[in-house]
Amino acid sequence: MLSKPLPRILVSTIASFCLLLPACTAWSQPEGQLAQTVELILSKTFTPDWQGVEKLPGIQWAPLPPTMLTNCLPDGGCFTRQGTLVLGDRKFLVLASGARTIVTHIYFRNATAPIGEAAVVAALKQGGFSTDLVRCPVPNTTGGTNWYRLKAPSSEPGYLSVQSSCNGRPCEGFIVSLGADLPPLQPNQLRLYSENCSATGASTDRKPVSTVMPPEQLAQLFVALLLPTSGPAFRDWKTLPTLLPATKWSPGGPKQFPPNPMEYSGQLKLSGREFSVLASGQPAQVKSVSFDEMGLHPRGEDLLGYLRNRVSTSNSHAAVRSIPSPSTTGTQSPARRPTQPC
Repeated sequence: MLSKPLPRILVSTIASFCLLLPACTAWSQPEGQLAQTVELILSKTFTPDWQGVEKLPGIQWAPLPPTMLTNCLPDGGCFTRQGTLVLGDRKFLVLASGARTIVTHIYFRNATAPIGEAAVVAALKQGGFSTDLVRCPVPNTTGGTNWYRLKAPSSEPGYLSVQSSCNGRPCEGFIVSLGADLPPLQPNQLRLYSENCSATGASTDRKPVSTVMPPEQLAQLFVALLLPTSGPAFRDWKTLPTLLPATKWSPGGPKQFPPNPMEYSGQLKLSGREFSVLASGQPAQVKSVSFDEMGLHPRGEDLLGYLRNRVSTSNSHAAVRSIPSPSTTGTQSPARRPTQPC
């Protein structure tokens, strides 16, 4: 008769003992529960699709199918699915974004009292993650988000961004980004954030990712490719890499496969924006160079305006009148909305 209550007493004793341990206490708190959710999202067994997110515990998702957006998000997602999550006394609005069949980002916006960035990062470390701060606000700017690279032996690569300020107002939002690549910044964020975030470095070492907008950088490259008024009629293949030093060209140099022209391809990254570059021409002459952006960009970027300003002050064959005058570029890609959850 005495043996039957023992299991219950044992379980009760273990549960009481667990509450005295720091690890058990951490996982019972909202920051520990959120860290566990992040761990599940990045686990090797997680299926990052619209059905797979339903296996994340506690999240109440809107019914399938996901919503197809008229205007894609800045993270590149054109499909979303909304949800809610309650962790203790904290309530979160949840948004998964991605493509038609995959999920690439999951947003958590805290609609109640903040949990605290330090508490969540500490819980992730306790769960076995390395948390490297890879992007941070430039001092004395309105930047309010930190990006952490998360790594663990049992997890896929990913990032956690934590927002604690929305244009100077206190707020709290978390974004889990799946994949090995640091999510790109929007043009208006380039001056606000740095990727020199060493804990041992001075805050003055946090230089902006860029102080030049991507379309202005492209205009600089285009003008560099233009020929001076006195000189050869075309560039040669040996000179081309010196004019585009940031381009990672394909090994082996330019190649020709008749009857096609000579070609040379490469990849170019400008402030997180990626472009494929293709030069073509004759064996001794480069006659054209094309730049194809490998993703979306915000509507309204005035590349031609930057180019006109550059060309008007350069000594080259190109004439300003040869450049068309639409007021905006980027009309082939949809307008974007703010990346952050608030």
